[in-house]
Amino acid sequence: MATQKRSLSGRCWLMFSAVMLFLLFSAAITFRRHLPSPRQLKRRESLLEHVANSTLGFEKILVINLPSRRDKRDAMSLAAALTGLQLEYIDGAVDVEAKTLPPGGADSGRTPGELGNWRAHMDCLQRVVELNLSSALILEDDSDWDLRIKSQMQEFAAASRILLQPLRGTSDRFMDPTHLTTKSTDEPASYHLGHESQVAEPVSSPYGDIAGWDLLWLGHCGARFPIPAEEAAPLGRVEITDDPTVPETQHLDPQFGGREYIDQYPAHTRIVSHVRGNYCTLGYAVSQQGARKILYEMAIHAFTGPTDLMLHQVCGDTDGRIRLTCLSVQPQLFQHHRPLGDKSAFSDISNVWSGQNKLAFTRNVRWSTHLNFGKLLAGKTDYVDLFKDGQEAIDLGA
Repeated sequence: MATQKRSLSGRCWLMFSAVMLFLLFSAAITFRRHLPSPRQLKRRESLLEHVANSTLGFEKILVINLPSRRDKRDAMSLAAALTGLQLEYIDGAVDVEAKTLPPGGADSGRTPGELGNWRAHMDCLQRVVELNLSSALILEDDSDWDLRIKSQMQEFAAASRILLQPLRGTSDRFMDPTHLTTKSTDEPASYHLGHESQVAEPVSSPYGDIAGWDLLWLGHCGARFPIPAEEAAPLGRVEITDDPTVPETQHLDPQFGGREYIDQYPAHTRIVSHVRGNYCTLGYAVSQQGARKILYEMAIHAFTGPTDLMLHQVCGDTDGRIRLTCLSVQPQLFQHHRPLGDKSAFSDISNVWSGQNKLAFTRNVRWSTHLNFGKLLAGKTDYVDLFKDGQEAIDLGA
């Protein structure tokens, strides 16, 4: 009898264990169905992480450099090496023949330097198209950037998603109500980092899906915000607040742009918006589709002015141009570096400078890579900062 009871008890225990194992297994299967696969998780995490790679999340970084300006190539190569970037050089152009210009070019009155600048940028775009690059960052050889460029670009990527990506679960609804159409009565909406959680996760570019943008104008010498009365560009703005890489307002120089981002926002704020009236082409990224459109508009269709003027025409849908989707940032992330010495060496496009520059500087960039070559090579971390908080503004001259 005791043996029979033990046998019955054993069978009950086995049945109970089997049921529990089945329930646990079923729960595990159900739970796993609701989790992203490791591949999905890796893809989502790695896209933003790609911004910290040696090409800042683009397929290549191309730098325009006249072969005669080995001094500028020396500085660019060192700056890239010290900040973990990989560059490819494109020779600057000289002696551009009038017969090679698109309609309007021969009668444009542009100087040889301006024509060479235009041709060099077209050569970069041509390279992007020929190699079928998904994206590329194009820099001029006097560009400078903050030592923290990778973290800055990650924040820019989060901000650009807010303006470019559709809302989660949709394909044609966007956070910015002016994304598709802008009326003269519209007002710009402001967003902050964190709002990117409400938009669809991009899968083809950390800055927003590659089909959704043409140009990211990251380096300039002045910009403005779109306004509804003038252009069809969306009005939304993303504020990157409490950014220690942004100088206090007394140090900021809008150059040829507007002061709105200085006068209407708290100190240490960087603003991402669509493009309006940018000047200078010292740093911008293009997608493959953007490169094709710009190459058509500026190298084949029509020549209507300096390179930067034509570029903001295609970003602003003016003068019969194809309208591109273009974002910009104020203050800029790439800026001209002005070294010590003869000011005439600043530019090979124009001859507007003369005299001696007695203070090397890069406007609006706190921890300038160029200004910190010595510190970086010596392994020091007390970085040169011309724009310290609480100090009076420095007169940088021209």
